[in-house]
Amino acid sequence: MSPHTSLPGNDPIIIDGPAIPAVGPDTSPRPGTDPGDCDNVLEVTYRDFKESHVDFEGAFAGDEVRLGLVEPELGPDGKPVFRSSIGCPWAADDPTQCNPDWLPEEKAIDSRESFDQWYRTSDGVNIEFNKTLILTERPVGSGLFVFESDEFFPLSADEGFGATPQNGQGRNYLFTTEIHLVFTYVKGQTFRFRGDDDLWIFVNNKLALDLGSMHNPAEGVIDFDASADRLGISPNGSYRMDVFHAERHTHVSSFRVETNIGCFRPAPAPVR
Repeated sequence: MSPHTSLPGNDPIIIDGPAIPAVGPDTSPRPGTDPGDCDNVLEVTYRDFKESHVDFEGAFAGDEVRLGLVEPELGPDGKPVFRSSIGCPWAADDPTQCNPDWLPEEKAIDSRESFDQWYRTSDGVNIEFNKTLILTERPVGSGLFVFESDEFFPLSADEGFGATPQNGQGRNYLFTTEIHLVFTYVKGQTFRFRGDDDLWIFVNNKLALDLGSMHNPAEGVIDFDASADRLGISPNGSYRMDVFHAERHTHVSSFRVETNIGCFRPAPAPVR
């Protein structure tokens, strides 16, 4: 998705000063040559929410992917920065652009203050869990690494606030997902995501994939070669990938990743 789509009445906000530093050229052994160098096990932070939070399980259950809800660069603390409560629905014929014939009135995110709680642990607001997510080569030898779940409930009914809201399925909805990685860019790499609800992926601190708002499962692809200039990445350099996802309403929770990047390392802590 394009992070440069113009939104009516929303001028871009420039983030001053250094954000999270890009990792310089990788002089270590190429990923995969040393089993201890990197792997396909992703360290994940989940935060469980209750339906009392204004952005979760409201009367508005979503519509389409909305672009431009967050700024095109990460904030200095490594978190996405709120830009718009409404954004703009993507166009059916070009999902990287706004639909010029539809400007919705319903808020997809209540406010900057409410959004700032999604990826920050706060007593009484959310409960944090640290787990892992494993990408599996499928089929073996293909060079494609996949995680796929049409019932994506990484938190059990016994964790956090439990099966929220009460849904008759014993499912723990209403959570966010946060992943910070480093990968070495090699020509030909792609990263494909399909799922619901909100999903933002930043590469080298820049928004590389924008699937914001509550919506049915939607798909987007990062083609690193096509996006290299915009993302400021060069072959054989190592760069951050920061993934932010939210499951905000009952009935469906899906999460699918497919990539030919077979080796990731945990990202260093952001500069504060």
